[in-house]
Amino acid sequence: MYIFSPSQILKLKILAEGITVTNRAQQWLLEHANIAKLSSADYASTSGVVLKLEGDVWVNAPLQEYNPNFVDAPTSVLDVIDDGLYVSNGNLEARAWYCLQPAYHSSEELADLPKHIVVTHGDRVRLSPMTGCSYSCQFCDIPFSGIDYSLHPVDVCIKALKTAAADCIQPAQHIMISGGTPRESDAESHRALYREILASFQDLPVDIMMVPLSNVFDIDELGKLGINELSINLELHDEARAKKLAPQKYQFGARHYLDFIEKAIERLGRGRVRSMLLVGLEPLESTLAGVKAIAERGAVPVLSPFRPDPSTPLRDLRPPSYELMYEAYLRAQEIAVGYGVPLGPKCPPCTHNTLSFGTDSHGNVVYPYSQPALL
Repeated sequence: MYIFSPSQILKLKILAEGITVTNRAQQWLLEHANIAKLSSADYASTSGVVLKLEGDVWVNAPLQEYNPNFVDAPTSVLDVIDDGLYVSNGNLEARAWYCLQPAYHSSEELADLPKHIVVTHGDRVRLSPMTGCSYSCQFCDIPFSGIDYSLHPVDVCIKALKTAAADCIQPAQHIMISGGTPRESDAESHRALYREILASFQDLPVDIMMVPLSNVFDIDELGKLGINELSINLELHDEARAKKLAPQKYQFGARHYLDFIEKAIERLGRGRVRSMLLVGLEPLESTLAGVKAIAERGAVPVLSPFRPDPSTPLRDLRPPSYELMYEAYLRAQEIAVGYGVPLGPKCPPCTHNTLSFGTDSHGNVVYPYSQPALL
């Protein structure tokens, strides 16, 4: 039987209801980390403060400042004790470390580029190759940001990534290209962007997260160019729910996603394809059926607790409860182990906003890259 550590329990409670940062802790962080704000607050699922708890448990802790729609009475508290950070909740307590934001987040180095074109969380930089999106998913803040759709030039993207990779505080150790779905007319431009970035960053692993569009993805070409991993996110397994909340993504149905995942594994191999499911927007049994469908094909399931962004139509919903996440993790872990795959992602710092703890099949935490700079 799986036994949760205190840090793991704290993570689930924090994801469910957020965290209170005491005035003392906030002042300590602002002074010691030399930052203007605690979070990059760039995206619905990454709007909080990134912490590492003892035992190598990573969490993106929602704050009332950015999520007043549900962070109203958090029972978890971040405070300073003897010049160190601690998280407590009732009789639970764990040492905590703040994951430093890179210098470029608060510098003028990328001031001439679109906002949030690159953002570093932990050891990974995410590149958003466009503003806006050609789709309108109800759980995503991008369609409701008020920003018009446009592609970023490839040279601008490469400049931004090079800045993130060379940062003096938190240099990015791997890359994720995600954020937005291109219009059909821009498919070839998007494929060219993938080619250029893979060619320009051969010393950094590059992952791609994208809707499985055949005119955007050439799996064989990406494999030859050295793609590290593909993330083909099913998000919702319940098709009726999916069609209501993400109609454009699911015009082909879940079968299209699963077939594409299977094809990608055949071409790239096991361990190089993953798929995320949102926990809390559909019945748990539907989510677990999605975990099974992903795992039985040899892909890595990723569970992402739904976090309602204040700008979206789902702002009045709440994240899944601690109890729901507890059950979801245990049952999904059992399914994944049965098919010989882990719950992803495999990089511990990248688990900060997911229901996973970065452990391998033996329960060990393994860092594929150097640990991020912490305070």
